[in-house]
Amino acid sequence: MPRTPTFNQPPPPGHVWADGASRLTGRSIETLYKDRQKQKRTGRSDGPRSVDIGRKAAWRITDIDAWLSGQDGPSPDIEALHNSRPPEPAAA
Repeated sequence: MPRTPTFNQPPPPGHVWADGASRLTGRSIETLYKDRQKQKRTGRSDGPRSVDIGRKAAWRITDIDAWLSGQDGPSPDIEALHNSRPPEPAAA
C-alpha cells in the first residue's frame, strides 16, 4: 500500500492537497492518485482533475465542486425500476 503523503506547507489558495481532496470527495488518497495517473495517460479521469504545483499534486476546489455536482445523476424512475423486476413466483 502506498505511503500517505504528508505536506509541511499549506496548499496555494483555492487548492487542496490529496488529504483535503480525499475528505471533500469521499475518495481514498490511493484512488485519487490512480485517477491522476489515468488523467496523465489518457487525458480523462474518473475523479476530479488534478494539477501539478512544483513536484506536488494538488486539486482545485472549483474542480472538486464541479466533479461533485456532476455526480448527481438524474433520479431513478421508480415506476420503470419496479416494472423491470421479474414477476413474483405464483403461490403453490
